[in-house]
Amino acid sequence: MNITVQSKTLEVTDALRAFCEKQASKVGRFGRNISQINIHIENITRKKNDPTAASVQYSVDLPGKVLVVKRTAVNMYDAVVDATNGIMRQVRKTKEKRITKKRG
Repeated sequence: MNITVQSKTLEVTDALRAFCEKQASKVGRFGRNISQINIHIENITRKKNDPTAASVQYSVDLPGKVLVVKRTAVNMYDAVVDATNGIMRQVRKTKEKRITKKRG
């Protein structure tokens, strides 16, 4: 499983990269067939009082399917955690659908 952390508008620090990789490794527990995880981090420049200033997009490559989740939050770390929880839910849902189809 390859994990790629990319950013358009800000420099990815070592701490942020390590946090993203640690969060992305949690996704690997739900699917053995995951080949690639791409994390796109973006800092949105908006008004001061706008609460959504950080955006994170996960792309997970499964055989025959690509799952994408995009989340925004005030803090970059909160956005990463929210996106991780969302993608874990989608991967688990896809896995359970595949198992149910085999049984039925």
